[in-house]
Amino acid sequence: MRSRHAFTLIELLVVIAIIAVLIALLLPAVQAAREAARRAQCVNNLKQIGLGMHNYQSSNDSLPPGEKGCCWGTWCVFILPYVEQAPLYNAWNSYGSNVPSGGPADFYLRYSGPANTSVTFSAVSVYGCPSDPNANIQRTGGARYINYVVNYGNVDQAQDVSYPVPSPMNPTLYSTFRGAPFTDMGSPAIDDTGFSIAYAKLQVTRFSAITDGLSNTMMTSELRIANPPNDLRGYGWWGGSASFNALLTPNSTYPDSMGSGGCGAVNPPCNNGITNPSGGYLMTYLAPRSFHPGGVSVGMCDGSVRFFKNSINPLMFQALSTTQGGEVISSGSY
Repeated sequence: MRSRHAFTLIELLVVIAIIAVLIALLLPAVQAAREAARRAQCVNNLKQIGLGMHNYQSSNDSLPPGEKGCCWGTWCVFILPYVEQAPLYNAWNSYGSNVPSGGPADFYLRYSGPANTSVTFSAVSVYGCPSDPNANIQRTGGARYINYVVNYGNVDQAQDVSYPVPSPMNPTLYSTFRGAPFTDMGSPAIDDTGFSIAYAKLQVTRFSAITDGLSNTMMTSELRIANPPNDLRGYGWWGGSASFNALLTPNSTYPDSMGSGGCGAVNPPCNNGITNPSGGYLMTYLAPRSFHPGGVSVGMCDGSVRFFKNSINPLMFQALSTTQGGEVISSGSY
């Protein structure tokens, strides 16, 4: 009678162990490849947004406003026709303003008002980073979150030039506003948010006004969506979340700051407002943040996209945020 050959238990365990080792070696490579693909898509989104900004500039002789007051449109609305979303832009009702006695205009015409929810409730693929699991998530009863923000320069959101702003990373280091590609144009009527003095000094920006050079000035960056729906970072149809500032470096471990209870003490940390040095309104500033390891992707005003490491020098990062600072910047320093 012929004997039958079969695997022994030891041989079977050895084969299983070898397969497990091969899988363990392969998984990081697969995950790295998938992250590389997601990062490439994120870079492409920033390039598309940058191209939209350039087309807006060509058509209007200026960059769009970063925001129109708190609630009546941000850059996300203004460039919709230039990122192949003309039907959404045509659905936007732009007559809202924050007149103190605005009546229905103070509700129906906001970003979350019935006149505009067809826009802000829609998911726009170019506004979402595929590495962020919360990309284009919808706030309960409100607009969707987005992953990209525009550059408000080297100070806080109000960009008030009348006082120096301390860096949260180094309270003894002060910075004075030196221009930014984007600003808050405020309401077309009287503004009632307490920023009217600052608003009066701010206008939309032409490329010709960026004397530091388009290749030396940041235009856009990523913003990691933080703990929705209780945290408003990434809620970019609302003016308070449409921008980033250079007071904090990419993915900083120092807390962001948002007024009016815009964020909670979550990771990454955030404070619900810090009073400015002169004792006036609350300072608001958001650091660029991403899910990409080691740094964030940043769109420059010349249309290029660069990856800035978390370790970038804070002074260099601030210099790259200004439009008229006159800083000397070496490309080998970031």
